[in-house]
Amino acid sequence: MSVIKALSKKAWVHRLICSLLAAYIRFVRLTTQWTVEGTEARDRLFAEGKPFIIALWHNRICMMPYAYAEQSNRMCVVTSGHRDGRLVLDTMERFGFDGIPVDSKDGAKATRIVIRRLKDGGHVGITPDGPRGPALEVKEGIIFIAAMAGVPIIPVSYAVKKRRMLNTWDRFQVPLPFNRGICRWGEAIVLPAKPDAETRERYRQMLHTILQDLTASCDRDMGHVP
Repeated sequence: MSVIKALSKKAWVHRLICSLLAAYIRFVRLTTQWTVEGTEARDRLFAEGKPFIIALWHNRICMMPYAYAEQSNRMCVVTSGHRDGRLVLDTMERFGFDGIPVDSKDGAKATRIVIRRLKDGGHVGITPDGPRGPALEVKEGIIFIAAMAGVPIIPVSYAVKKRRMLNTWDRFQVPLPFNRGICRWGEAIVLPAKPDAETRERYRQMLHTILQDLTASCDRDMGHVP
């Protein structure tokens, strides 16, 4: 085992890494000129006090604390239960978010927790292609959860002018400081009550297309090839 891996398992090193990541995200936010569009559906649901699911690609979670509206602190993020997932979860907690770690051995339990959270009026952020891909592919889980909880899904994506793309399964994007960025929200996707398999698949494809289009439009506006 390498020295780095051994150190990363120590609690104080883990806390230090999370604190540094949170500080970096805040620094990028403060030094970036942001344009935010399409928040009407999100703001309406906030004003009405209704729960919903936020859907975004796994490789765009870095600036999620600022994609989410700051007028509510009832946000919960779903992450994997392995070490990388704990890193994301503990970093997001520094922005006041709760977390639900998903154990691959007991996904049903995590799903019940997410549904309960939504029925209690909370908001949940889900990466529909996470935690291990395929990248940029919506899995059915998010559709099943939305249907069971009876809540809408609101897709969101963003892009920045200057970025670093990591050599990970999802080509994770790290925004750089002193930047320019755009964040776009989509319309609320409302599923019918008790959708059958064919209907769930139709809505899965709908969410996939909307997320791809939102991301592509953001990338193009920042000068990147989608």
